[in-house]
Amino acid sequence: MPLVSTSIPNLLNGISQQPQTLRQITQGEEQINATSSVIDGLVRRPPTEHIAKIISSAISGASVHIVNRDADDQYIVVISATTSSATIQIFSLDGTVTTCTTPDGVDYLFCANPAQDLEFLTVADYTFVVNKTKTVGMETAVTNGVITSQHQEFTDLPTDATVNNIYEIIGDNTNQFDNYYVKALSVNTYEESVRPNVKYQLDATTMPHSLVLTSGSFAFRKNTWGERTVGDEDSAPNPSFVGRTISNIFFYKNRLGLLSDEYVLFSQSASFFNFFPTSVTAVLDDAPIDVSVSHTKVSLLKHAIPFNESLTLFSDSTQFTIETGGILTPKTISIVPSTEFENDTTVAPVGAGNYLYFTTKRGDFTSIREYYVESDTVIVDASEVTSHVPKYVPKNVVKLASSSNEDVLFVLSSTDRSKLYAYRWFWQGTTKMVSSWSEWQLDSGDSILDMTILENELFFVISRADGVHIEKVKLQYPIDTGLDFCVRVDRKISLTGTYDAPTDTTTWTLPYAYSGAMKAIKSGAWASRKGTDITVSRPTTTTVAAVGDYSSASVILGVPYTTSYKFSTQFVRENQGKQSVQSGRLQLRTMRLNYENTGFFKVLVTPEGRPTGSYDMTGQILNSTTTTVEDINIVSGTFRFPIQSKNDRVTIQIQSDSHLPCNFQSAEWEGYYTIRSQRI
Repeated sequence: MPLVSTSIPNLLNGISQQPQTLRQITQGEEQINATSSVIDGLVRRPPTEHIAKIISSAISGASVHIVNRDADDQYIVVISATTSSATIQIFSLDGTVTTCTTPDGVDYLFCANPAQDLEFLTVADYTFVVNKTKTVGMETAVTNGVITSQHQEFTDLPTDATVNNIYEIIGDNTNQFDNYYVKALSVNTYEESVRPNVKYQLDATTMPHSLVLTSGSFAFRKNTWGERTVGDEDSAPNPSFVGRTISNIFFYKNRLGLLSDEYVLFSQSASFFNFFPTSVTAVLDDAPIDVSVSHTKVSLLKHAIPFNESLTLFSDSTQFTIETGGILTPKTISIVPSTEFENDTTVAPVGAGNYLYFTTKRGDFTSIREYYVESDTVIVDASEVTSHVPKYVPKNVVKLASSSNEDVLFVLSSTDRSKLYAYRWFWQGTTKMVSSWSEWQLDSGDSILDMTILENELFFVISRADGVHIEKVKLQYPIDTGLDFCVRVDRKISLTGTYDAPTDTTTWTLPYAYSGAMKAIKSGAWASRKGTDITVSRPTTTTVAAVGDYSSASVILGVPYTTSYKFSTQFVRENQGKQSVQSGRLQLRTMRLNYENTGFFKVLVTPEGRPTGSYDMTGQILNSTTTTVEDINIVSGTFRFPIQSKNDRVTIQIQSDSHLPCNFQSAEWEGYYTIRSQRI
């Protein structure tokens, strides 16, 4: 019975739901509240930090949008609505209430499900709001005047015309344009005009409205849309969204864009509110664009995402690419189908670097696809990044958030709004070295309404029993001031306590209500034992107390969370670790876990039919003069623990609920292997 060993070079590739024998050696069975870092290895996820409580009661179904105008102007918009009422609340990112007036009322916001029915787009000081249930109409008013006379050619016009007289130019068979109209500006000067007695105005009450930012406050108002100023309903027809609903709004190449059914429309270049041509006698480069997609399938367009120097359109089963040849004009635009993948159009795709991510329904679960273009070969494809975890991301996904700086995608499902599904990747040249899925669990009472990534921070708007809160996660793990590490507690906040001498008690008052267990950690402002935790009690849901005087410096308070990683079944491997060998019997003896800059963690070994063995790594070194029981110990090294079980009849799990960091680089096991047969 020879003694064998196998090294697990890293723990970077998250989990897999493939059969145990088909998994990569670097994939696990479970990864909760942990993330994969090519620098630090398998690490505890960063904590959430409390910013502010913005609404005093819980809400659901509201539409939430984070306005990111620039680094100095960032706001959270919360719109609650029914089919007969609506309210708008706006807050700065630090939670300060921001004024919002409604000079034109809020009727445009009336809808049954604002979270799904409202779309937003921020362009400079304007945040456009689209109600996808509103049918666009035209005003009943018509243009004034009468046609004075008709003429075959422009050169036939009278030289003594009366000012403001309107003339119709009929043209002939050689003229590519329909009849057009001119108005006399003076005796012998004319300009293109609109035909009398035609509707010329969009009904602004049915068109997208705007939240307009001015001097730190907002006004929700109708927009002033461009009018039909030339031609008639044939030569300058109504935009295709008239009589239809608008499904999406976007900005591309200095034009405002709208999607409506199978149509995609662009405003006049640099004139975002005009969708009517300014001339019917020539196709101008800056003219509005109104085109439809052409496909054998019915393709109702739902999303438009600028990507890879082009614009990608999404319907429920087809993806289209708008090609322009560099300049977007009515003459250069071309829409071609690029891929045909089913797409859950209720979720907006997101871009991250050279990739677009979108969702596809798969029964009770969701698959995520990574859309990309290989520029060298002009190959367009959308590979499935959930192929090895087909039953991991639940159905009813409502939001994607991504960061190209951090190479991360977060997925939120309404099935459980207290959980996020995080996908990390890392490319080395053309090879994806890391493709890791993990689950981030917040408190079970949390309901994430919205999330977005601003620079390297993930912002949440969370509804809880006591109200609505703003929280953030610093994805870069910045160390806490005066400490050598980032304290891992959720709802993290720094407070100074009040000491009561008669009771010898220090009390900290929370800016939020929470009834569960909390931790209090001495911040870097303390002179001694900084970074250690204080034994505390919970007198009320908004207070934390400790016996003794802890009022001389601030304390970091927060909710503990548990990180868990479960190893896949271990096998003897050959072919450079790529292929598992199952022809023999493997009895695992021990495992060694390599860690760096790590505090407390424990390993749980559960043999089938036997009690779980728990093995703690405390950072304490026997007979050491540099580590004490009272101080924190963040160390690097190797942790060895016994297994003494058959490979497929034992569960091996790493856990930590400490406020200290955990960073795991690799592992190695050894065991006895008995060959049952000889392969020939």
